[in-house]
Amino acid sequence: MIVGTRGSGSGGGLSITPVNPRPSAAKSLSLSPDATAELVANTRSANQILVGPDIQAKLAQLRGLPVVVNQWASWCTNCRAEFPFFQTAGRAYAGRVAFVGLDSQDSRANAIAFLREFPVDYPSVFDPSASQAQSLGGGQGWPTTIYFNAAHKITFVHEGSYPTLASLEQDIQSYA
Repeated sequence: MIVGTRGSGSGGGLSITPVNPRPSAAKSLSLSPDATAELVANTRSANQILVGPDIQAKLAQLRGLPVVVNQWASWCTNCRAEFPFFQTAGRAYAGRVAFVGLDSQDSRANAIAFLREFPVDYPSVFDPSASQAQSLGGGQGWPTTIYFNAAHKITFVHEGSYPTLASLEQDIQSYA
């Protein structure tokens, strides 16, 4: 298992360029019918704040799939800056990688308003105390992105915001 962290650094703008994923394990992943059904079920909850199940149960539902968990909060300026990249990546990798948001230390009303502004094609689990984020290695700073391979081993923890869509894509291709 490879577990690492990388800070956000500085630089990079908010311009979004078209996604052109490079060949990767995520792209060539052959999904079982059950895994495909779980991806479809995950997108049925798109743009919702889930009060249940908790993040561990949500991950269990996505067994056999690579998963990208993005810890965010509506009050987080850096989360707001990177969220358009997750909007684009969630669409670009649909059918190959499951995405789950983890709305931590936030109010549900503010989170719902945030998702009205930044709609995504995947659900977010509500985590008001950040204890669920901490159980995954997050919860220390916002945003944090946690990558799981198809065997659901944590492969990477990225602390801080992504400065560009390309940097997010690189990590998805390397760690999901």
